[in-house]
Amino acid sequence: MAHLPLRVYNNSTISGLATRAAEDFRRAGWPIDEIGNYPHGIIPTTTVYYRPGTEEEAAAKALAEQFGMRANPRFEGLQHASPGIIVIVTNDYGR
Repeated sequence: MAHLPLRVYNNSTISGLATRAAEDFRRAGWPIDEIGNYPHGIIPTTTVYYRPGTEEEAAAKALAEQFGMRANPRFEGLQHASPGIIVIVTNDYGR
């Protein structure tokens, strides 16, 4: 399965968490397109978001399984973001 590029966003109180997570993903062979913060609300748990019915779906589910995260279809606030897999990490990442 192709490892699609990821955009990794921090939605936690832990400084640098998205960078740390992105390094974990990169070491596992996932390319990283962008690292940043997700300031638009509180995401309850670390989640991989994908566009249903696209190649993103299988890749997102594989990433989620590999790292013990959830994989969900994009929610309203992400639906119009550019194509690609979006990972939003929260305080529970890596626990």
